[in-house]
Amino acid sequence: MKLLIFVAVAAVAMMSPHANAADPVMVATNSNPVVAKGNGFEIRQSEVDKVLATAKANNPQEELPADAEVRVVAQLIEMQLVLQKATEEEKAEGKKNADEKFAQISKTLSATEFERRLKATHMTADDLRHMLGQEDTAQASLTRQLGIKVTDADAKKWFDDHPGAYDQPETACARELLLLTTSDFATSAAPPLPEATIQAKHRQIFKLHERVRAGEDFAALAKQYNEDPVSKDNADKLWFRRDQMEFGDLAYALKTNQISDVVTNVEGYRFFQLLEIRPAQKAGFAPMADTLKKVLAGRQKRTLAPAYIKQLRKDAGVEILDAGLKAKVDAAEAEIMNLPPAKP
Repeated sequence: MKLLIFVAVAAVAMMSPHANAADPVMVATNSNPVVAKGNGFEIRQSEVDKVLATAKANNPQEELPADAEVRVVAQLIEMQLVLQKATEEEKAEGKKNADEKFAQISKTLSATEFERRLKATHMTADDLRHMLGQEDTAQASLTRQLGIKVTDADAKKWFDDHPGAYDQPETACARELLLLTTSDFATSAAPPLPEATIQAKHRQIFKLHERVRAGEDFAALAKQYNEDPVSKDNADKLWFRRDQMEFGDLAYALKTNQISDVVTNVEGYRFFQLLEIRPAQKAGFAPMADTLKKVLAGRQKRTLAPAYIKQLRKDAGVEILDAGLKAKVDAAEAEIMNLPPAKP
């Protein structure tokens, strides 16, 4: 939340698999007041609430920072100021990129799951598409407004100066079948399901395990019974390093296509099939070039933007209408101005 240049207000964060539509995340109640305004724009409470809901859905196990609302208001102001100076070409490109991202998200998720995650963050599909477009347009426009230009030579120098930083570690791919015994997958402190349900799932997991061991199609059974929302979005498969998950050592000890025993943790009962272990890979510059250019441009933005945004706010006569919120926003921006350059 401490980055100056725009919260990722929608994008992938909004589509977190842990989003829970039942969570009482921050949503405007009966009124929708204007919380900030400037020449040509205003920001309403509902816009702030949607970003907060996104952040909460993406990190359900963590409390939002005490100053989360303050920082969101400040960053929404920044976005509007930058968007006012966006060119028609930048807007058109932003819309095009937003449509592509939206289509990719829609393709990745089932219609039911897509709708569930939208509901969890209190957005409509049009809200998401609009916010994706605004984010993309603002990022591209700010790069131009600040005069930032990163060349291939700049990116190559960065890559050469950081040997090994972008190498890929050894990773495993396993098919998973999980039966949940908790009322909320995303929260370790969530209460368990009723004991009778847990016992029924205990019996069921061993029956499913026997069916797979007897030769029945694991992929078909996982598609029908797997309850892990993370792997569910990837054909019931998980990619992970050995140290990334609780059962990493177990999975890595399997032979290709071997089925694990049933294992238990706070989430429930599960078993795996090891599909592949991908060896560590040394990164080459060419596949990384575009990513590194974006990284370097982002670093320059965080250095150059504070003073530029401050002037834009002054020119636009920005007002925060709540006195208490205004004081907090001013204090937060003063802190951001003094942050060291961000690391990639």
